[in-house]
Amino acid sequence: MQTIKEKIRQRRRQMLAHSYIYYELNDSIISDATWSKWATELAQLQKDYPKESAEVEEYENFKDWDGSSGAFLNFGENIKTVAKILLEQKNCLKMSKPIHFVSNPEKKSQNKQLKSNTRSLF
Repeated sequence: MQTIKEKIRQRRRQMLAHSYIYYELNDSIISDATWSKWATELAQLQKDYPKESAEVEEYENFKDWDGSSGAFLNFGENIKTVAKILLEQKNCLKMSKPIHFVSNPEKKSQNKQLKSNTRSLF
């Protein structure tokens, strides 16, 4: 189970990466509803746990953030790299067959690895 700090860190990184993808790269991976859900959760966590929030990376970027938009967030090089990796993985998955239709065990393993890598970015 994640700690409050780990959850805040995860949501901040997600907000940054997906906002960068949307506003700077003109693409998207997640739905607007998912982004809004995560943004609302992060804003509430920061409000409920101000001390913990202040101790997590990207605090200054999210200090007065209300979750309404990611358009004015500052994107560091690490986040830009993560965002580009996510887009590459999205494009790789789009080009391959869905996992449940793949009969080749090697291909299944590759798809599992891609999903695992995506989760580990956050």
